[in-house]
Amino acid sequence: MLRKQWQSAHHRLFSFILGWILLVVINPNVLAVNADDFKQLVTDDAHPVQFKQSSSVKIAVVYPGFQSSDYWQRSIRSLTGRLDAIELDYHLDVRFSAPAEGVDLQVRQIKSVLSKEPDYLILTINSLQQQRIVELLLEQDKPKIIVQNLTKPVEEWFDFQPFLYVGFDHAQGALELADYFKVRFPKGTPYGLLLWNKGVVSDQRGLTFERAVSGYHDLKASYFTNASREMAKAQALALITEYPEIKYIYACTTDVALGAVDALHELGREDIVINGWGGGLAEIEAFERGDLDVLLMRMNDQNGVAIAEAISLDRQKKEVPLVFSGDFSVLHNNSTPEILRTLISKAFIYSGP
Repeated sequence: MLRKQWQSAHHRLFSFILGWILLVVINPNVLAVNADDFKQLVTDDAHPVQFKQSSSVKIAVVYPGFQSSDYWQRSIRSLTGRLDAIELDYHLDVRFSAPAEGVDLQVRQIKSVLSKEPDYLILTINSLQQQRIVELLLEQDKPKIIVQNLTKPVEEWFDFQPFLYVGFDHAQGALELADYFKVRFPKGTPYGLLLWNKGVVSDQRGLTFERAVSGYHDLKASYFTNASREMAKAQALALITEYPEIKYIYACTTDVALGAVDALHELGREDIVINGWGGGLAEIEAFERGDLDVLLMRMNDQNGVAIAEAISLDRQKKEVPLVFSGDFSVLHNNSTPEILRTLISKAFIYSGP
């Protein structure tokens, strides 16, 4: 009995080794590209593709692009810029909405782009409703799904995952800002927290920050802002009126940060520090005016480049890492104009300054 079990195990091991050898030697194109090599590919200069293209790649994009942050528009420009640079033949179908317009509009947009049978569909997940939509899409063989602005795989999907998660790690960014504020202000400093709407962004950016400074700084109150600059201003006014002693407001997004700045101007409370989150054009201008004291700046175009390179590799039947997370830099009031210019040129390679 033991001999038969040993022979069976030996046979399985031999079959595995033989299969791996055949995979590598006979069909090397299916080999996976590891995370480090893929990151290097994204940060390197573009190189035209060397494989034969039999048809255009059809790419559909559904973004919440109508907001103060230019992240989503720049993502389109960096995606197309890299696709052009590597000379990949493509057709792009783009649909934008505002975050507050709700999921119903996005569902209609998704149905519209799916009717054209794209090869790839790029969208984002912030709410449970959006997660359920993606789950339905994952049940289909086509298109391949790219989830942007989320770099932590959805655990409950187990091995049933999209083609790619791409963006900038919300939690990592929150921790970098927490480190800054803990150095900038002494223990016991009172502060306020302005969240976006309920969902992934507020959880990973806002609650991560709150936990990181818990026991060191004193949170007076936190407010949701319904993804709106106007609501952010109203909530900041309420926050400062009730707790005038706060020294800083942690803002989770560009719209929230700019709304808080509007409130400070109205109250004449420029002594309160506010951060930017993302480092797009609106935040850079506010930082240069002195309205924002610290700026978490994404190397923005890396996400569009990563999507372009992942699609190119996929067309060559090469596997790509499940997750790509881009780089951050922190700008503060002691950063020189030269540092800012260097980061702008690095962040906006294709989308322009």
